[in-house]
Amino acid sequence: MEPHGVATAHAVGAGALRDGDVTTGTVLLEAQHVSQRFRLPNGQNLEALRDVSLTVCEHEVVALVGPSGCGKSTLLRLFAGLARPADGTVLYRGRRLDGVLGAAAMVFQSFALLPWLTVTENVAMGLEARGVAGPARRDAVARAINLVGLDGFEQAYPKELSGGMKQRVGFARALAVAPEILLMDEPFGALDPLTAENLRSQVVDLWRDAATGVNTLVVVTHSVEEAVFLAGRIVVFGTNPGHVREELVNSLPYPRVERSPEFEQMVDRLHAILTATLLPEPAPAAPQRLVPFPRVHVSEVTGLLDHLLTRPEGKGPVFELAEDLGVDYDRMSAVVRAAEQLGWVTTPGEIVQLTQGGREVMAMDDAARKDATRARLGKQPLFARLITMLKESDGSVEAEEVLADLTIYFPFITAESLFATLVEWGRYAELVDHDTIAGRVSLLGWESAAEVRSD
Repeated sequence: MEPHGVATAHAVGAGALRDGDVTTGTVLLEAQHVSQRFRLPNGQNLEALRDVSLTVCEHEVVALVGPSGCGKSTLLRLFAGLARPADGTVLYRGRRLDGVLGAAAMVFQSFALLPWLTVTENVAMGLEARGVAGPARRDAVARAINLVGLDGFEQAYPKELSGGMKQRVGFARALAVAPEILLMDEPFGALDPLTAENLRSQVVDLWRDAATGVNTLVVVTHSVEEAVFLAGRIVVFGTNPGHVREELVNSLPYPRVERSPEFEQMVDRLHAILTATLLPEPAPAAPQRLVPFPRVHVSEVTGLLDHLLTRPEGKGPVFELAEDLGVDYDRMSAVVRAAEQLGWVTTPGEIVQLTQGGREVMAMDDAARKDATRARLGKQPLFARLITMLKESDGSVEAEEVLADLTIYFPFITAESLFATLVEWGRYAELVDHDTIAGRVSLLGWESAAEVRSD
């Protein structure tokens, strides 16, 4: 149960309220041509970011949005000084950042509370790490707990708190160190919608009240509505590798009304940008250009097709479909891409349209549907390559050989994940199988040369 009478920044501070249009132009944080790479377990290098340049000014709220794996969280950690870029420079107030940024605090999606500590003790952790002790620490903890509306819960343990209250403790821990910059990585992602909406409003109130000392917010989010509600500037990232695709200025005044026409127009505008990022119109390419198959389950694609059959004219906006099916936009985009590669949907703009082929496959019995899927998969360049590999090796190859091939062609994708997707779809369509004990992938229905000779 959430605490009643939650204190907001309006009630806490005596300072003037920011209206979202008071950016001084003074640059607090800056990424200059930043790139970041990681070494994967398979030995390949993953380039998470490439040549990213971005500034964050005083009194701003900046939202970083984009598909999973586009480097949003990586950039946030570089801003915090928790990692160093492979190339480029991160600056704080014009000076190179060479360690953890003391002027910033982070809030994560996971609550990250120590279960054996009380609320007060969890909130005090950041202060202890900074050497703050005695009355100064007690006062800072009490103020932070008051700011997030957890008065009366000081001696409670995490197991006694709801999800929303646990995240309030996370915010209090960050606020206790009086940060100039609050960096938030999907801070509301683990909360139910009502609790998330309540806490988002409170975070905006805390930022708007100059007396709290929180100057600037940078938030990573997958939610379009959340980005529009919070941010004055929205930075859209693209993938493979992560890069800044577009920036959108959001001049809506605070406090923002989510159901207002102006708010909905901004949401639609950001939807359109993200749709162009995640579901781009196909560009002319060689017919057999090798592209990865989206890492989604068979049941997700058939579930999408089944749902489209219930909608007027078999179509709907991708964001509505995601909401209808209870999945996030990233996941729905991947499911749509898989269905589109198989010829079962088309995506004119933001609309997902069921094709005649999609209608036909959903009208089939299970055996016929498997046959139809097998025929479609055989025309996919990636599956066609796998089939060729298997035929050239007498119908069977080491799984490690397939993984190595995937790693060469798709160095920015985890080969094991893509391999699992190929096997799942191949098994469903009775096209290929994977013997996990022998460690081999086989082409189903293939007679080896040895078997032919024995006959």
